[in-house]
Amino acid sequence: MWNNYFLQIRKKYSMRVSSKEPLIINFDGKYVTKNKDFNILEEYKGSFRYAICLAAKYFSNKYKCLCIYGGDEISFIFENPMDLINDINSDNNTFSTEIISVFSQYFFDYFNRFYDGEKIFFHGKCFSIHKDKIKSFIKYKSKLIEVLTTTYFLKKNNVHKAGNIKLNEKIDMCLEYPEYKKFIDIQKGVMYYSGNQIDLESFLNDKISVINDKEDVIEFDESMFSDILGT
Repeated sequence: MWNNYFLQIRKKYSMRVSSKEPLIINFDGKYVTKNKDFNILEEYKGSFRYAICLAAKYFSNKYKCLCIYGGDEISFIFENPMDLINDINSDNNTFSTEIISVFSQYFFDYFNRFYDGEKIFFHGKCFSIHKDKIKSFIKYKSKLIEVLTTTYFLKKNNVHKAGNIKLNEKIDMCLEYPEYKKFIDIQKGVMYYSGNQIDLESFLNDKISVINDKEDVIEFDESMFSDILGT
């Protein structure tokens, strides 16, 4: 009797995700942007950006999924959610709590293996979206990353109340610093698919362009995203 009772409670308060619609899992580093000792823009072996880049490449390749990251955030978009769900549990459990609790451990372990500072913890969320909303989600995340990147950079340069400045003004202010030029390419986020870095602007303009500047580039079938790209 009690087993049935608590099972019903769990079903009532645990959200299920779709087994057919794309699944999104988002992580953001806990307290990362508030800690002045962190640097989330510079990339060198053992840095935050170095570790999150490796995680993007590894998990996007493992699950043949899309990924966008920037600042202290990273999002994975699984077009076929059961590829992940079947891997993390044996009973096809689609409860969001089950998915995020297991995958977050995978991500935490992998990221901190390559990050040289104190262990970083992440807030995690997962939810389903319609397939035709993937591009809209990428645009949304890209804009958030742009706001985060410019705000973070200005705060690191002692610009007070940077969060209250309009985005266009923040971008212009950032460009006044010569050192910001090396961050322009990551300002709107970095995208991966199946282990390959792909061009963000091309993707948003209905094309897929692989950036072949990484080792072990994995070929992929562009037709998989024909519905998303409208081709």
